[in-house]
Amino acid sequence: MTTPLSTPPPRTREISTGLVGALLAPVRAETWRYSAHLLLGAPVGALMVAYVGLTGYATAAGLTVVGLALLAAFVRGTRLTTRIERWRARALLRLDLPLPAPVRRRSPGIVNWVRDGLTDVTGWRILAFLLPGGPLAIALAYATVLVWALPAAATTYPAWYRYTPAGWDGLDIAGTRWHPDAWPYPLFVGLAGLAGLVAAAWIVRGLAALDRLRLRWMLRPDAGPDLARVLERRRDQAVEQAGAHLRRIERDLHDGAQVQMVAVAMELGRARRELDGDGDPQTVARHVTVAHEQTKQALAELRDLARGIYPAVLTDLGLDGALPVLAARCPIPVVLDLDIPERPPGAVESTTYFCLGELLANATKHSSAERIHVAVVRDAAALWLQVRDDGAGGAAIAAGGGLAGLVDRVESVGGRLDLDSPAGGPTTVTVELPCVS
Repeated sequence: MTTPLSTPPPRTREISTGLVGALLAPVRAETWRYSAHLLLGAPVGALMVAYVGLTGYATAAGLTVVGLALLAAFVRGTRLTTRIERWRARALLRLDLPLPAPVRRRSPGIVNWVRDGLTDVTGWRILAFLLPGGPLAIALAYATVLVWALPAAATTYPAWYRYTPAGWDGLDIAGTRWHPDAWPYPLFVGLAGLAGLVAAAWIVRGLAALDRLRLRWMLRPDAGPDLARVLERRRDQAVEQAGAHLRRIERDLHDGAQVQMVAVAMELGRARRELDGDGDPQTVARHVTVAHEQTKQALAELRDLARGIYPAVLTDLGLDGALPVLAARCPIPVVLDLDIPERPPGAVESTTYFCLGELLANATKHSSAERIHVAVVRDAAALWLQVRDDGAGGAAIAAGGGLAGLVDRVESVGGRLDLDSPAGGPTTVTVELPCVS
């Protein structure tokens, strides 16, 4: 298909669009949000400087009991300043940063409270960032005022050049005498001011990027305790999930195959009594036939149970072979899209398989859907499973429900499950599983 001559090439359109966007930077909303963020840095920075100063007085008095208590209180109070900074970043920079973890309380009591505050590594780290952060925030606010005030004064100069001080002999620039109070020089100054406003917008964006970097470092999560808590939670979830899985196997064996085998034994016992008593051969054959049918049912239940533990087709063929078999069993038509260039780790394979089985079962029971679309995509870092049905929607992750169990299973291997199910449908479940190999 040829491009009409009146339509500029795509590259030309991109350049022109980028140029227009650059020129319109001074009137964009994000530029003024960034400016407001930087200007608010003046009072916030002053608060930081005052806070660090008071902490210094508490440190100077630290050899006394009251001084130690004040110092512990100031170290703990650094979290209040992070809340202010987090609010400023979220409202004006659209930057959602995590709050630092609370102070860990080892045991009650005022002495332990002081000790916990003095040994709070997070609090001391934030305090160390407040020391240069306060002056830096004030300096950024001052720079923001300058970069906007000077071009704004130049832009409006044609409107007030007549009111320049009397006797002003102009400016000497590169050996040339300029008289900005004589026309058309005010027009040139105004045009230079417009260019300065465009430059000021981009300077403000650069200053905001610098402050964003400071906030990210200041409010970064503590890797050690957070990681330990995450690993502990995932371990507990894995243990609880394994226990629930074993209880389900025990229940299925007790209520299914065991009942069938008891019935088989009873039928064979009746047949044996008939043979011992010279009974009717037809009655014996009937008992044996019933026992044979019940044995087949018990074997079928055992196969289903074994498939639920870890399906053989998944071991032999991987997800490429196991997921189509799983989709074929669903009574609702399933469209399956697979893009798995490399086989993922075993834990990711089994989690994907059981998640898809549970999601298809839920859709069959509750969604009243007519079609289900399943997509499985893997790259070097993760595997994504997305199940979308055109049913009634309204699904929710409730405690004790099937979706809550899937969330636990997914999080136990470091993954994440997202649910989007508005009333009236459609329902989309996305599972992300890390599989760095």
